[in-house]
Amino acid sequence: MEASDLGRLIRERRKASKLTLSQLAERAGVSTSYVSQVERGIANPTLSSLKTLALALDFNIGSLLEQSQPEFPTADGDVAVLRAGRRRRVVYPGSEIANELLSPNLRKRMEIIWVEAPRGQGSGGHPHQHEGEECGVVLQGAMRFWVGDQEWVLDPRDSIYFPSNLPHRWESVGTDDLIAVWIITPPTF
Repeated sequence: MEASDLGRLIRERRKASKLTLSQLAERAGVSTSYVSQVERGIANPTLSSLKTLALALDFNIGSLLEQSQPEFPTADGDVAVLRAGRRRRVVYPGSEIANELLSPNLRKRMEIIWVEAPRGQGSGGHPHQHEGEECGVVLQGAMRFWVGDQEWVLDPRDSIYFPSNLPHRWESVGTDDLIAVWIITPPTF
């Protein structure tokens, strides 16, 4: 998703919510000029800023994955095959982090995400918390992961499982780009 497409989506959500630029900025704790620049595709929000704007507009970042491509066909309504290279993919503006939705949509009981991130990229400096549980496995590279006051470095084939209501964040720290698979239930992305 290009910065201009993201900006258009945020502007559409803001207008549908009947909010002014300054009202959205106040809700998100950012400047009015910053929101204006994001909406015009001039500023690329960090993942953290994007989550803050999305929360202020009452939507989640996962809806970007939902809107990025049409619904995938299923064999009988219960089975979905998502081919590599044709999955819903979001590259976050201001970063090189890419997420692909491995589950057919975010209306199921779990979401499964393919995560790609170069060294030094991550979820942002502040921890995230939400309802549910998470499990992730590193396929390539290494991931420094914090849950509460604890910290681990996960190498290929290492996994982590935790309640999502605990503060958590991550960073790619390996010499190779990070590739991981993440499962979250219920879908909250």
